[in-house]
Amino acid sequence: MTRDGLRKYMKDPSMELGLKYVQTRASGLERYFLERGAQLLCCWIPGPLGVGIRAALYKGLFGQKSHMAFIEAGVEIFFMNAIHFGKGVYVDSHCRLHGSAAEITLGNNNRVMRGAYVCSYVSNARSGEGIITGDECWIGVNAVLGSGQGGLHIGDNVLIGPNAVIVTGNHDYERVDLTAVEQDYYGIPIHIGNNVWIGANSVVLGGATIGDHSVIAAGAVVSGNVPPYTLVGGVPARAIREIQKK
Repeated sequence: MTRDGLRKYMKDPSMELGLKYVQTRASGLERYFLERGAQLLCCWIPGPLGVGIRAALYKGLFGQKSHMAFIEAGVEIFFMNAIHFGKGVYVDSHCRLHGSAAEITLGNNNRVMRGAYVCSYVSNARSGEGIITGDECWIGVNAVLGSGQGGLHIGDNVLIGPNAVIVTGNHDYERVDLTAVEQDYYGIPIHIGNNVWIGANSVVLGGATIGDHSVIAAGAVVSGNVPPYTLVGGVPARAIREIQKK
C-alpha cells in the first residue's frame, strides 16, 4: 500500500474503512456481492460434488478466456475477474487466491496445494505486474506467492516446496522519522526459469532471477541472480555446485 493508504487502513474505524474493505476484495460493490454470494453458496461443499459445482458456477466469474478450475472446499477467492486459469488447474483446500489490477494467471495443469496464498493485491497494484506461472507448476503446502508491483514470472515445470515465500514487494526503512507502517511500499520483478526446484522454507525476494534447471536448497534466501544449472543454498544464497547437463 501507499504510505497514506496503509496508515489509514490500520487506524481508521469509520465507514470509509468498511468501503476500503470491499475495495480490497473485489473490483466493485456489485462484484463483491456476486463473488461472495457464489462462494457462500458452495465453497463449503466437500468432495467431488463440491468440486464439480464450483467448477461450473465459478467459471463465468473468473477472467475472460479462463478455463474451469477444480477447486476444493474452503478456498477463498477475491477479485475473481482478475484471475485466469489454464486447463486442468487444481486448487486444494484452505488456499487463498487474491487478485487485483495486477492479475494472476496460472498455467495449464498447475497444482496449488493446501493452504497456499497466491496474492497480487496491494493498494497501488499496477496492471501487468501480477503473477504469471507456466504449465505444470507445483505450488506447495502453505507457500506464499506475492506480486502487485514488479511482476512475478514463473516458467514451466517449476516445483515450489512447502512454506516457500516468493514476493516482489518490500518496504522502505531508511526514514527514521516515520514508523514502519508509514514508509513506502514498492515491488521489484522476480523471474524464475523452467524446471526449477525451490525447496521448503526458502525465500525468494524482489530482484531475483533464477535460471533454468536450478535448485534452491531448503531454507535459502535468494535476492540476486542464480545461473542456470546451479544448486544454491544458505543465507544469503550462494552457489554450492553446478548441476551436470546430460
